[in-house]
Amino acid sequence: MFVGFGFEPSDRSLMCYLFSKVTSKSMLHLDQVQIKDFDLYGEKEPWEIWDLHGGFNLQSDEDLYFFTKLKKKSQNGSRINRSVGTGTWMGEDSGKPIYSRLSAIQPLGFKRRFRYEGGVPQQVGQWIMHEYSFNTTLVPENDQGYVLCRVRKNDREEKKAEKRRKLIT
Repeated sequence: MFVGFGFEPSDRSLMCYLFSKVTSKSMLHLDQVQIKDFDLYGEKEPWEIWDLHGGFNLQSDEDLYFFTKLKKKSQNGSRINRSVGTGTWMGEDSGKPIYSRLSAIQPLGFKRRFRYEGGVPQQVGQWIMHEYSFNTTLVPENDQGYVLCRVRKNDREEKKAEKRRKLIT
């Protein structure tokens, strides 16, 4: 990462990084950007992923970025398994379309918002994930099911929980 360089990419830029990953076409400075390959739909809890990848060093408005592969619930099905550790990433919306600057007719892909649910009760709602995926009609090369994810610690929920604890005591 460049000294003094803050990584705050737009949704379109993240789609470009994802395109570069899926098509194996190099992108200027992609090797300088902190987007790692990691299984976000695996056995690690969100806070373990956060700590493992240096999230504790980030400011409250900074995020971690990952390339990860989607996992189907069944081999022939179309439903996606978004379990993480002992919980799951629960969808909060159906997906916001992301358009190219050149065309507002057909979206390049979609951005979906998820929150951590289940698992450890103190962590519920503490973690937010944005998942960026391609419009499959535009990028058939994505046969391995890669998505780009932004993981964020939800400090607002933590502050609300802290206030509730103070009221109880």
